[in-house]
Amino acid sequence: MSNLNISLKDTSLIIATYNEEESLPFVLNEIKEYDFGEVIIVDGHSTDNTKKIAKEYGATFIQQDEKGWGSAVLQGISVSTHEYITYMDGDGSYNPTAILEMKSLIQNYDAIFSSWYKDGAKSPDDTFIRAIGNQLFTFLVRILFKCRISDALFFYPLFRREILENVELKSTDFTLCLELPALVHLNKLKYMEILSLERERFAGVTKVNAFYDGLKILKGMLNLRLRAWSYILVQVVDI
Repeated sequence: MSNLNISLKDTSLIIATYNEEESLPFVLNEIKEYDFGEVIIVDGHSTDNTKKIAKEYGATFIQQDEKGWGSAVLQGISVSTHEYITYMDGDGSYNPTAILEMKSLIQNYDAIFSSWYKDGAKSPDDTFIRAIGNQLFTFLVRILFKCRISDALFFYPLFRREILENVELKSTDFTLCLELPALVHLNKLKYMEILSLERERFAGVTKVNAFYDGLKILKGMLNLRLRAWSYILVQVVDI
C-alpha cells in the first residue's frame, strides 16, 4: 500500500451487503492493510455465509432494520464512532487506494466525493441505460442544486462526522448517492471530487434495477429539492 503515512484509524468504513459470500473475503482481505478504525457491515438479511465471513474477519456485523440500500448506509452511519466516515460496496468494485487520496485531502475540506466519470473516464460496469441515466441525474443535480460534481450516482465519499449536524440525510434508497453532495453544497460546506476508477466486480451481479431504481431516484430528487426550498423559506420567515 502506498502512502503508508496516511492513517485511517480515525475512519469508519461502512459496507452494505446482501449475499456477498463470494466477494466479501476479497474485499475484507484487501482492506485489512488499510487499518480502518472500524469496519461496519450492514447486511440485508443474507441467506448465504456473509455473516460468518464478516465475523471471521473481525468486522462489526449488524442486520439491516429497514428496507433500502440507503437505509443500510444510514444505519451504518448511526452506529459508527470515528471522526471520518466512508463507504464501499461489498462486491470488490471499489478501489480502496482512492480512500488514501481522499484522506490526504480532507484536512482542507468537509467532504470528498469520488467519480467514475471525472476527466472523461467511465465505469466498466456501465450499460447504455446506466450511462445515460447517470448523465441525466448528474445534469439534474447541477441544475437543481448547483452542485459541482461529475457523477451523481457513485457513492464513495469521505466526510467529517461533524457535518451531520447540518446535513440531515433521510433517503432510504439510491437517492442517498446525490442527497449527500447536494446538501453539502446547499449548506455551503467545502468539498471537492476526485477520480476513482471502478473495477470489475469480483463476483455476483448488480442488484440495481436501472428503470425501477431510476424512477425512485427521480422522485427522491424532487422531494429533496422541495425540502431544500422549504428550509430556505423557513430561514427567510425567521428573519
